[in-house]
Amino acid sequence: MGVWSTNFQKLLTPMPDLMSLASAEAHIIIGLRVAVMSQKAYRDARPFLRERLGSDLAVSRFLVLVETIGGAWPESVKIGRACCPHTMPDEILLLNMLRHAAVGNRPGFDALTCEMIGDSARERIYMDMESFAAVYGKRTAGKR
Repeated sequence: MGVWSTNFQKLLTPMPDLMSLASAEAHIIIGLRVAVMSQKAYRDARPFLRERLGSDLAVSRFLVLVETIGGAWPESVKIGRACCPHTMPDEILLLNMLRHAAVGNRPGFDALTCEMIGDSARERIYMDMESFAAVYGKRTAGKR
């Protein structure tokens, strides 16, 4: 099987369903969706996010992260509707970025986004993800 067919197979692979993700990761995707929709509707997402993310500090860091991503992404971040169980490629990319930032894997993080996001914006996203993960990780340690 050549490189072309391997890449084609990846394109045909469906995105994971929210129910197949660890609950901590599903909460992040749902939180992202709610934060974006709340901003568009001029609503405060904090009460909902506090339930999902566990603390006011985690919510604050998450909202800063969402704002940073929105400003750095080369086009609109594609997210699913809050009620949709399917994930979007941008949501999975953000989860993968967060996974790398949470364990301090900067080379892995950079490899995911170096061609689409500039150095300074990528640095800011990494730092915000690391900051959020430090707080959120304490709440979710050991949970699936």
